[in-house]
Amino acid sequence: MKVLKLMGMAAVAALLFTSCLGEGNNSFTNSGFGVGAVSEGGSYKPVLNTAFGALYSPTATVLPDVCYYASFEVDLNSPENANAATNGYYTATISGLQEVVKGSMDFYSVTDTATLVNDKEMVITNMTSGGYIDKYLFLGVAYNARKDQSNRYRLFWNQSTLDDTVTKEDGISTYSLFLRVERTSDGSGSTETSTSDFQAFKIGDVLESVMKKEGNAGADKFNLKINYLNSINEKDSTDLTWKSVKIECATIKPNEKK
Repeated sequence: MKVLKLMGMAAVAALLFTSCLGEGNNSFTNSGFGVGAVSEGGSYKPVLNTAFGALYSPTATVLPDVCYYASFEVDLNSPENANAATNGYYTATISGLQEVVKGSMDFYSVTDTATLVNDKEMVITNMTSGGYIDKYLFLGVAYNARKDQSNRYRLFWNQSTLDDTVTKEDGISTYSLFLRVERTSDGSGSTETSTSDFQAFKIGDVLESVMKKEGNAGADKFNLKINYLNSINEKDSTDLTWKSVKIECATIKPNEKK
């Protein structure tokens, strides 16, 4: 399981779970993102890899390489968890399991930020990071939409121009990515309401190569700068305003295990 450190404020809030530990009660309840997998250590159980660790529940249906949001409760003193290190997972009660939709990754195109993709492109009102687990970056997106509207999410990060596009911001290497959203179905009703959802983007292969590259250069951290379209001038559709969210990432130093 790969749970790499993203040290931005939003990521810390999502990744560093606060345990609900009472006196003499070594257990906790929490919620968070996870990715389905098969346990290591020879038991081959279906587990949910989370920021806390691999969790197994005999009553939860978890599929490999599927992204989820879930609530879970873990009793570290239970007999089932006596050999957790050997088993490669903690036995847990997992509830409220919801699949997180995967957005599209584009590692080969350069997106034109001066023009709209098409007349269906949407404005994002706010964005947060939900963490990075097993090669997936989770992003929370807020926007205005009609009931039952469907959208398409694409995250652009051109890997062929990484060295050309990296900049230094406050002395830290910063890599720019661009999230663009298009409406694929109009939904119903005449009014839009504020809504939000999370998307999972399989960014790991490129991200981990950058973690190693920056680590080899002696850096301890670098930034991902996720840019998003925040407003469109009603009188001039070429007048676009972009905002961004920065996520600090820890590097992987030479000979350091992930």
